[in-house]
Amino acid sequence: MTTPERRKMLSSYFSLLREMAGTEFKMKDQGTVLGFLWTLLHPALMFAVLYVVFVKWMGHQVENYGAYLLIGLLFWIFFQKSTSSALTSLARRYPIIRNFKFPREIVVLSAVSAVFYSFLLELLVLLVFLPFIGVPPKASWLLLPLLVGSVVMLSAGVSMFLPLLAAEYRDMERIWDVLTMAMFYVTPIFYPLSIIGDHLRPLLYLNPVTHILIAVRGCLIDGAVPNAGAIAAVTGGSALVFAAGLWSLRRFEGHLMDKLME
Repeated sequence: MTTPERRKMLSSYFSLLREMAGTEFKMKDQGTVLGFLWTLLHPALMFAVLYVVFVKWMGHQVENYGAYLLIGLLFWIFFQKSTSSALTSLARRYPIIRNFKFPREIVVLSAVSAVFYSFLLELLVLLVFLPFIGVPPKASWLLLPLLVGSVVMLSAGVSMFLPLLAAEYRDMERIWDVLTMAMFYVTPIFYPLSIIGDHLRPLLYLNPVTHILIAVRGCLIDGAVPNAGAIAAVTGGSALVFAAGLWSLRRFEGHLMDKLME
């Protein structure tokens, strides 16, 4: 394949992805009373409830607990929402998949991208809000795009495994709801790792979201620049999950289509 042909193919690929992501984004809020405002209300309401419940318990152990909690919630909600949306994406878009030939991962990536649009707005609001709660901008904030890219790659990678599992197990949507609920409590979102016993802490480090939250909070709140090894581990691990998910979806695409037709 020549370079111009490759460029044309990539242009068509990303153009279709952009169109499908835009459609998915618009469909999310269609027919709701508050529409797109729910994008901001959902994390705000969760923050308010968790802050009121845990500030007296955690506030003296975590400096800038409000910022600590907000960052944890925003990144976790993106992971949870994007993977849950992607899980059913191929089934939702089956009429299009059945009638048109294109890379199937575009459907999954469009579901993740639609949630990512909301996440970017929430993140922008967070960055504007942080100085008002005692967290001024720092040079380390420049690393944020790299860490955001890591959580997007991780979420997209996991998301490409989930439709394969959903095709095999009809209860996968409910199973994933339960699993993400359990993951919420074993991820340091509203509590610091320091309160976890030494014998249990390694289990929390098995969760890749934990490492991303540590790096993001270090950059945004502490102004600390993670060492090259930590950055490489976070981005490399996320890229590996993404590559494995993409390979699996393409490898078992035929079997997946047979299952969707049943």
